[in-house]
Amino acid sequence: MKDSRSPAALSAALRFVIASDELSEHRATLIEVLTQAMRDHDAAELRERVAAQAQGEWHDHEIVQLKSFLQDRTARSWQNADENVMHLVAQLRRAPQSVRTKAAELGFGAAVDYRLAKVLLAERR
Repeated sequence: MKDSRSPAALSAALRFVIASDELSEHRATLIEVLTQAMRDHDAAELRERVAAQAQGEWHDHEIVQLKSFLQDRTARSWQNADENVMHLVAQLRRAPQSVRTKAAELGFGAAVDYRLAKVLLAERR
């Protein structure tokens, strides 16, 4: 049996409803429901692709961007650490935890983790 929620099935059902003369009383509602189901399906696919990219392998240009932004930065507070992370999240379109993990791997943990920054500052004194 074919999946009734697949894009092809939804599209076929929408074409049927539009062409059918017998459903005129409910046509607007059915069209709205079918188009919303198609939009929901598309949005779910997009979210899955973005999530896969966010957790996926880092590209060289992303690493260069991360390094250049975090170079010579040390978090001055929890808020500052979060601001650094969120700036990179917006630029790289990656999950915050992915950015924090990669920054720590590359030796920039003090710029994205205030707890680590405090330890490093205490060691320097």
